[in-house]
Amino acid sequence: MKERIWVRFSRLGKTARIKRGIVLGAEACISVICLVMAVVYGVNGDPYNRLFSCLMAGLLLWVPIIVERLAKHRFSFTQHAAFIILLAGGAVAGSVFYLFYLTDWFDCFMHVLAGYVLMIFLLTLQCRKLNEIENGGLSDRKSALSCTLTLLLASLGTACLWELVEFIGDMFFGQTAQGAIPEEVRQAIAAQGYTGVRANWEAIKYVSVQDTDMDMLCHAGGSILFCLHYLIHVFTKKNLGMGTFIKDIEGTEMNVCG
Repeated sequence: MKERIWVRFSRLGKTARIKRGIVLGAEACISVICLVMAVVYGVNGDPYNRLFSCLMAGLLLWVPIIVERLAKHRFSFTQHAAFIILLAGGAVAGSVFYLFYLTDWFDCFMHVLAGYVLMIFLLTLQCRKLNEIENGGLSDRKSALSCTLTLLLASLGTACLWELVEFIGDMFFGQTAQGAIPEEVRQAIAAQGYTGVRANWEAIKYVSVQDTDMDMLCHAGGSILFCLHYLIHVFTKKNLGMGTFIKDIEGTEMNVCG
């Protein structure tokens, strides 16, 4: 990928400023919604144990901005849009507004979507090689297959990491990301005198592995769909949207003067 330098917002081109304004505005709005809901749940005694989820979702929206400043490199419009879709669907609709627990299908749908959308971020790791493939500098079939395999393995690794984060959140903060604990089980654990992390650790033992397994399976399915999308794009020589993703991520629009 070409080396990029940090350019002040006011010096960006008009199109870049508009795109930047759209994604920053969307991320800020979602963050405010999460923080407002944190206040609402907190005032009402947090009956659904959503306060932690609200705070974490609100803070996660600012991760790309912090990373950009530290790395002195702006993510592309496509990457920001992918992040917004993930957070708006998973963290906000699913967790903050409890949709994961009110439906049987939304959790699976979001993990499939995450498996696909996350690959847009991972394209950055292979963008230079993908660009060479696009320009005919490398053997299309062999290089495309090796790239997609690398991206798929990286995506599966992130699925595993996410489940570990859920496990840690459940254990240290008493959340239920990997499955709800029956009330009678919690009462039995409390009767033994266990509290805090020890109580959470004992409770997790009663959580089925089905949720974790299904989450990772759905994520893998979404990532495989992305890989097939990319391979069809390469072999048919048609854009199919994939060429636009790669061009946007590889481009320097967000990091050059207008």
